[in-house]
Amino acid sequence: MKSLVACAAASGIVLFAASQASAARPANLANTTWNMLLNGQAATLVIETQGGPGGPGGPSCLPIRGHFEPVEVPVHGWYCPTTGRIHFIHSNLNSLVTMRTFSGNVSDVVPPAGASMAGTMTVDNVGFGELGEFPFSATE
Repeated sequence: MKSLVACAAASGIVLFAASQASAARPANLANTTWNMLLNGQAATLVIETQGGPGGPGGPSCLPIRGHFEPVEVPVHGWYCPTTGRIHFIHSNLNSLVTMRTFSGNVSDVVPPAGASMAGTMTVDNVGFGELGEFPFSATE
């Protein structure tokens, strides 16, 4: 009886591990919308495109482009589907001067929830608040 219980418990652990292993990061972020919290302020990020393959550094990190809504201020950067690492820059709409930079990670997609991302936002222009580093998070 003891071995039956141990076997059942081990099977449950194996099934749990197998279900966890099936979660993966999104391969492509193109056409995604993210509800963001930027140091406590709400924002909407739309990632419109994801290029491929990557540049001279290799095919593992791919260029992304998008904008913040509702003004459609441009963002561009890169996303590494294999590691979940993401980095993008928010530029001024007219001058294309860097306003803020974002560096973080995209999570695995675990249904029924979508992916999420979190990291650090660096404010490089006082027009967007106090200069420095601040947290950001987002849900798809």
